[in-house]
Amino acid sequence: MASQGTSSPNIHVLAFPVPGQGHITPMMHLCKKIAARDGFTVSFVNVDSLHDEMIKHWRAPPNTDLRLVSIPLSWKIPHGLDAYTLTHLGEFFKTTTEMIPALEHLVSKLSLEISPVRCIISDYFFFWTQDVADKFGIPRIVLWPGSAAWTTIEYHIPELIAGGHKLVADESVVGIIKGLGPLHQADIPLYLQADDHLWAEYSVQRVPYIRKASCVLVNSFYDLEPEASDFMAAELRKGGTEFLSVGPMFLLDEQTSEIGPTNVVLRNEDDECLRWLDKQEKASVLYISFGSIAVVTVEQFEEIAVGLEAIGKPFLWVLRPELLIGNPVEKYKEFCERTSKKGFTVSWAPQLRVLKHPSIAAHLSHCGWNSVLESISNGVPLMCWPWGAEQNTNAKLVIHDWKIGAGFARGANGLIGRGDIEKTLREVMDGERGKQMKDAVEVLKCKARKAVESDGRSAASLDDFLKGLSSQ
Repeated sequence: MASQGTSSPNIHVLAFPVPGQGHITPMMHLCKKIAARDGFTVSFVNVDSLHDEMIKHWRAPPNTDLRLVSIPLSWKIPHGLDAYTLTHLGEFFKTTTEMIPALEHLVSKLSLEISPVRCIISDYFFFWTQDVADKFGIPRIVLWPGSAAWTTIEYHIPELIAGGHKLVADESVVGIIKGLGPLHQADIPLYLQADDHLWAEYSVQRVPYIRKASCVLVNSFYDLEPEASDFMAAELRKGGTEFLSVGPMFLLDEQTSEIGPTNVVLRNEDDECLRWLDKQEKASVLYISFGSIAVVTVEQFEEIAVGLEAIGKPFLWVLRPELLIGNPVEKYKEFCERTSKKGFTVSWAPQLRVLKHPSIAAHLSHCGWNSVLESISNGVPLMCWPWGAEQNTNAKLVIHDWKIGAGFARGANGLIGRGDIEKTLREVMDGERGKQMKDAVEVLKCKARKAVESDGRSAASLDDFLKGLSSQ
């Protein structure tokens, strides 16, 4: 355990995210904000293999009592959820229940060593932490790391199944999900379309637990999703559960950090790309990142490379070592040599600083929710390349609902062709459609940043929540 600070405030919060980059990041932003408040201690729990990696890059926020702790899990994921885990979700989440005794022991241990744990803030998908909270007679707060729209889909899983809806992608319209407009079956999160019996059981099992929580904190802002937010707030209020949009959470971190917000670092970030960006013209660079989990085939990589070279624009591309299936070193080297005058590649980038940089024109993204929010909050249009999880749902919102992004068309062989890639890149980087997206995302940027100001809705909701926690 790494401990920071020597005080023992009265209000001790235990935070427990799902061990994936997209889940840990908003939880850490939230915990930094809580720990910066007088009278709070936060114990941030990770599984052991990920904790061991995270501690190498950890920089404790000054003047806070925020501690990193760990519990054992037999499933080893030092860099967080990976492609294998995402294709074996049922098996993985079943394995996580082995942590129940360890979490109970940890709550007891921390309560004795520091001060009594007063509440558990845990990821929605760790629903069994509610039983641990109940055992200790303390409230559980759910952190929802994604959109309010996603919560409504999850909330309707029992109805979807009872209504005979097969969770497979097709063009039929699902009209029973309240709080959202008409949704094609193909827009249902990809993880719900998987043929995984264990995962289906887990999905049905977790839904009722959201109504047992004292509060649900959502990493979104009200003006982005008013209909979904209003529906969920009204629905959960019937059972006494609050539903609060308190995002974008990384902007909360921006307010309390002297160096600006930083995401959880599970890989070495290459800051050299920032100096390269300094040399580029304003709004000229395409930023490409497929997140921490997605993989692409060599064939798809070549299609992207050809489309990218055809437009002749400067680009910054995050090419994780495991991104390309089979790790074709020669293909990668050849591409880097051909594009060295226009492009810059890194194995991992400081994304928050990249998206804030004035040279960035657009973001080709896997559409993980953090990347979507970070792009919106910095006024950067998106090109959507969803790979898994709920990324296809996010892409639908970005393209069709908010009109701040564009998508690609997959061929019969599953590939997105170089011609379509080039066409979409040109439309967004140079075309009228790109200008319209930029105008739309600038409007949302202003709303996102207004939400976390002292008189903003997200800031006020979080403040009310913490005041309520203080008074318990």
